[in-house]
Amino acid sequence: MTIRPALQRRLGLASHHARGMTLIEIMVVLTLLGIVMTVLAVNVLGRFEEGKVDAAVLQMKNLETSLLNFKLKYSRYPSTSEGLNALVTPPPMKNGRTPGQFMDNPEQLNDPWGNPFQYFSPSTTGNHEYEIVSFGSDGQTGGSGTAADISNWQG
Repeated sequence: MTIRPALQRRLGLASHHARGMTLIEIMVVLTLLGIVMTVLAVNVLGRFEEGKVDAAVLQMKNLETSLLNFKLKYSRYPSTSEGLNALVTPPPMKNGRTPGQFMDNPEQLNDPWGNPFQYFSPSTTGNHEYEIVSFGSDGQTGGSGTAADISNWQG
């Protein structure tokens, strides 16, 4: 039994004359997919870098807490020359004892881009006893966007 062509079309059945997609149609679809993926990738990567800025600010808050604990033990903040390393390897106290670490992992002294946080005591800006700075994604002073410097006293 054969089905008439009109009935085949109504039922959605393919005839043996059905044609596939041409090469041009396939190339157009692939090009459109490529454009969509590029737009999505640019937006996702931009958000990822913005997230690193937020992470740097949070890391600075943790460093501030450790610096406060250091001050409670030593009655001072680490000097610029001692730097943030004094939180991982504390200097001996006046009584000759060395307290435990204020931070367990030296990697916590690096910003999300893998560069060491800069530490100044006293602060180079404002009237603060210390300052923590990340040079941002480019690891250089200055910059804009995610490459801008981040200070614990900004904003």
